[in-house]
Amino acid sequence: MQSFRKICFLLVTLTAFGAGLAHAEISSMDQALDIAGQQRMLSQRIVKAYLLMGQDILPDKSSIQLHDSVAQFESQLADLEGYLKAGEMARDLKSVRKEWTAFRKLATTAPNQENAAKLIQQSEELLSLTQGVTSNLEKQVASTKGRLINISNEQGMLSQKIAMYYSAMSWNLGVSDLENDFKAAVKKYDAGLSELRKADANSEDINKALDKVISQWSFSHSGFEKMDGHDFVPFVIATTTESMLKSMRKISDMYAGLKS
Repeated sequence: MQSFRKICFLLVTLTAFGAGLAHAEISSMDQALDIAGQQRMLSQRIVKAYLLMGQDILPDKSSIQLHDSVAQFESQLADLEGYLKAGEMARDLKSVRKEWTAFRKLATTAPNQENAAKLIQQSEELLSLTQGVTSNLEKQVASTKGRLINISNEQGMLSQKIAMYYSAMSWNLGVSDLENDFKAAVKKYDAGLSELRKADANSEDINKALDKVISQWSFSHSGFEKMDGHDFVPFVIATTTESMLKSMRKISDMYAGLKS
C-alpha cells in the first residue's frame, strides 16, 4: 500500500507539473493583484496539505490538494512573470522563483516530521516574498476595490495558515513559537473579517457571503478551544478552513466584479 501511494504521489506530481504548462494571459493590474494574492495562500495551503498527509488525515484528498496547489502556484507564477516583465516587481518575482524552486522540491517529498518543520520555515520566506509582490501591486492599483480584493485574498491565506499551524501543533512538531504564531494568525483573521464586513462598497450579496464566513469561523473557534487540553481535531479544522477558503474565493471574485 505504501509503495502504491508513492507511485501515485509521483504520477500526480508529473501530471500537476504538466498541467502547469498552460497559462491564462493576465490583462489588468486588478487581475495581477488577485493572482499574486492567491500565491500567498498557496504557500500556506501546500504546507498544510503536507502536514495532513504526514498524519494520515484525509490522505488521498490532501495529496490531490497538495499537487493541485503546486501546479497552480507554478502556473500563476509564470503568468505573473509574463505580465510583470520589468522594474521592481520583475526583480521581486525573480526572488519568488528562486525560493519557490527550493520550496517545491521539499514539498513534493514523502512527508516526515523533519522535512515538515523545514517546510514551515521555508513557507514563511515564500510568503514574505509573495506578500511583497502583492503589496506593490496594491499600490499600483491604488483603489478601494484593489484593497478589498487584497484583504479578501489575505483572508484566504490566513485560513490556510491557521490550518497549517494547527496541523503542526497536532503533529507535535519541534518548531518554536507555533502556538503564538497560531494565535497571531487567528487575531489577524478576526480583524480582516471585521474590516470587510464594515466596507461601504459591499453589495447585499457580498454581505450575505461574509455572514456565512463569520458563521464558519465561529464553528472553527469551537475546535480551537479544545487545544488547551491538547485535544486536537485536525480533521474538523481542515474541513472548516477549507469551506472558509472557498467562501472567501467567491467573495474576492465579487469584489473583482465591482466597478472601480
